Amino acid sequence: MNKTYKKIITLTSLITTMWLGVGCEQTLDVNTDPNKTVVNPPNLILTSAEAQLGFSMGADLNRYTALFVQQIAAQNGRQTEAWDAYVLQPTEVNGVWRTNMYAGFLADTEEIIKKGASIHPAYLGISKTLKAFGFSLMTDLWGDIPYTEALKGTENAQPKPDKSQDIYPALLTLLDEAIVDLRKTSPLVAPTTDDYIYSGNTQRWIRFANTLKLRLYLHMANASGFNASTVQTFIANTPATDFMTGNADDFQMRFDLVAQRQNPIHQFIVSRTDDICTSSTTVNLMNGKADPRRALYFTPAPFSPASLNTPPTGTTGYVGLRNGTAGGGVNTNLSRLHTHIRGAVTSTTIPAGPTLTVGGLTYAGNASLNMLTFAEYNFIRSEMALRYGTAGNAEDFYRAGIQFSMSDVGVPAASTTAYLATSAGTLGTGATALQKLIEEKYVASFLVSVEPWNDWRRTGFPILQPIPLTANPGNNGRFPRALPYPQQETDANPLLKAIQRNNLSERPVYWDTRTTGQQ
Repeated sequence: MNKTYKKIITLTSLITTMWLGVGCEQTLDVNTDPNKTVVNPPNLILTSAEAQLGFSMGADLNRYTALFVQQIAAQNGRQTEAWDAYVLQPTEVNGVWRTNMYAGFLADTEEIIKKGASIHPAYLGISKTLKAFGFSLMTDLWGDIPYTEALKGTENAQPKPDKSQDIYPALLTLLDEAIVDLRKTSPLVAPTTDDYIYSGNTQRWIRFANTLKLRLYLHMANASGFNASTVQTFIANTPATDFMTGNADDFQMRFDLVAQRQNPIHQFIVSRTDDICTSSTTVNLMNGKADPRRALYFTPAPFSPASLNTPPTGTTGYVGLRNGTAGGGVNTNLSRLHTHIRGAVTSTTIPAGPTLTVGGLTYAGNASLNMLTFAEYNFIRSEMALRYGTAGNAEDFYRAGIQFSMSDVGVPAASTTAYLATSAGTLGTGATALQKLIEEKYVASFLVSVEPWNDWRRTGFPILQPIPLTANPGNNGRFPRALPYPQQETDANPLLKAIQRNNLSERPVYWDTRTTGQQ
């Protein structure tokens, strides 16, 4: 875990230790009054949970999935370069599974839920929504995971994994419960600024919960046996104002609200200069459409301070690296991640000496980290209308997804209008419509953790570039479909050891039923 970011986590509690399934004697050596109960108030636990979620969504979890779906590429011969070649060891996911999620973020949400009627129901609704979001990430990454027996600490150190297809309906039920709690009133103290995401605005949490349900339904629709009438009825019976209504409803971690004011993607770049760069898959896709978001996503290449003032507007001027081709080297003539990911440029002074050109730029580092946006909501609605006959016009939702992505990023309105007037602004029908939709969603969801990889696993789009066979000879050119179970957990739990994967292409998650296209 990045040491700087750890400072914003205001609560590192005894609770977190207990969820690991180890005794207090092994971790704490303090004098406490055994007759005095330690109570962690919900406001501190919520702050801790959301901070840990923000870190997890921008740290290794972000890098794994963004590399796999070729939004970024890796170089410099270190750990990320191995991941870029689909070499991810079970020991490397220990922290994501246990420290960040089960014993961190998810344990905190469960601790709030356990408080029940003793706290304001908004805390319960928020925590149930966050818990559903967290478990949706976990099951999308690994498939079968502990759910019904999870988060019980030392009561059950070897929880059984539930089938992913059983977890999904349970998460939808949990979100329904959350919405009921969020609609309740109470004289008890409600969340406000301790909620980093929506500042205690329960209507926005309701909108997010319903939009998350749509995302889950979209995944489920890919699996056999799904009945489209389920989601058709859900959309028809849910008021439009109970879904996301604008960019202000984006589910994101705002780093200008926390003490350190730097997001983990930026912190990694600062600490590991040139380990990651832009992928040619994403850059070339956007170059081909002269996408105006390039000037916010990437630095021009070749770079000069003047190029920031007059960024390229044609179909060239930005350069990415083909995934799996770095070979331990560093290419200084590539585009780097820019203001949409790293915050405003605070200095363009380039130091003398061997410092890499773009590495000389200084950024504020406080850009928000998106996790589910209003733009994504519109693309979900477009795909549901296109493929499953739900209410609304697929074309209108598609264009709205592009428009709100552009405004979220900061593209001038005139540039957005010009882009929508090109062929990119028309979805159309037929065999190419889904590819076009997913490609635009892929660009709009740049560095949103997990979901772009989910979309590729569901649809086969965008078309990814196979890595060279020499980068990973044993992989036979296959793309990652799921993560390995953590070594730490398979050593401790025979039930997880029995379902360990031998490689990243083995046993896709239950809704990843695609048997054609890229494998």
